[in-house]
Amino acid sequence: MKRVIALLPLFLLVLQAGAFSQDKTPLPSIPWNTPAPGLSFYRWEVRNRETLLDTLVILRLQPELWAFRVFFNREPKTMKEWQQTTGAPILCNGGFYQENFLPAGRILVNGTSIGPFNNKAMKGMLLSEPKKGFEALPKATLIDLKDPQSEQLIASYEQGIQSFPILLDSKGRVRVDESSFQANRTILARDRQGILYLIITEKPYFTLYRLGHYLKELPLGLELVLNLDGGTRTQLHIQVKQFKYLFEGQGNSLEPARLFSPDRAVKLPTVLGIFPRSSP
Repeated sequence: MKRVIALLPLFLLVLQAGAFSQDKTPLPSIPWNTPAPGLSFYRWEVRNRETLLDTLVILRLQPELWAFRVFFNREPKTMKEWQQTTGAPILCNGGFYQENFLPAGRILVNGTSIGPFNNKAMKGMLLSEPKKGFEALPKATLIDLKDPQSEQLIASYEQGIQSFPILLDSKGRVRVDESSFQANRTILARDRQGILYLIITEKPYFTLYRLGHYLKELPLGLELVLNLDGGTRTQLHIQVKQFKYLFEGQGNSLEPARLFSPDRAVKLPTVLGIFPRSSP
């Protein structure tokens, strides 16, 4: 697994794994690093006593200052190729896709809907960039597709990605069953103030069920948490001013070789690019 991590003067925060409900000791606040206005970054270590179990990479993004755009190509590209194509200073993997590389759920690319219109497996959706006439809506948000107003909202936005499952909903419920499958994870989340979060795990430690409970206890005030594709597809590139972070979570994989380039870099048909609304 290739990984380049920016060295930051971070304080060590320790949260005991497995203490989701038993230990209600207030957690310390997060000492964010702020590379640009409206963008905060932190690597949260998940420990059990002295053992490092995983690390959550947390990006906190204010939609009023950062725009979310969806990119799709039927011929999948490596993350490096996507970065060269899009020029996005922040780029991550998108949602699930089928064997023919079409999205498994609906995506919106510049107002064009691609993929299944109504895949019942999809549970939530990222929406961004309101259409003309809907400027009063949030610049970007996450919605629960169980909301009866979801189709109306989808029709009001230019960009979007459907995915599943919802790990945590607005009522504080973890909406995923227990399982034993552990993998790298890519997560989108929204807090009570409407701020969005992009979160990845650097190790294949969490099941979705345990991650939902873990995120519920973090001092972020999250009210909606949506899982994106993960495993070897968990990818994150950041280059904002002098700040750099690169994660390519391919690891060892039994997946079909056609998902990889000759140097074993993962290829993706859909990615999410995040851009400053003005020069950071």
